[in-house]
Amino acid sequence: MSAETAAVAILLRRIQWLFNDFAFRAEMGQLDAVDIDMASAALEENILLLLREKGSTAPAPMDQPDRTA
Repeated sequence: MSAETAAVAILLRRIQWLFNDFAFRAEMGQLDAVDIDMASAALEENILLLLREKGSTAPAPMDQPDRTA
């Protein structure tokens, strides 16, 4: 397994665990803005890594508001 493939696999597992936790918190009515920001950031990171892995020439995503504010 290449380093790039391993990075994709690790990120996908991390996202799986994160979203399992989010699903539980949502069922309990405890999902908050921080959780939503974390989910969005994880998905964006995953998209960029997958596009880089496949060698995509897709245009860069549109500028998003800063989430650290």
